[in-house]
Amino acid sequence: MSMLKDIRAEYAKVQWPRKKEIISATSWVVLMSVFLGIYLGVFDLIASRLLKMLVSLFGG
Repeated sequence: MSMLKDIRAEYAKVQWPRKKEIISATSWVVLMSVFLGIYLGVFDLIASRLLKMLVSLFGG
């Protein structure tokens, strides 16, 4: 029973984020995910074209 009391005491100390903070943090995560996806997509496109060019130049 002591463990349950300790859990409740620790749970009471938790400061939950406000709705505005959750929306802000979620927006940043989505924005950074989109940015990273575009960045990696462009990098992949450039790298694959460069690799195809190198293979064609050196007899692939």
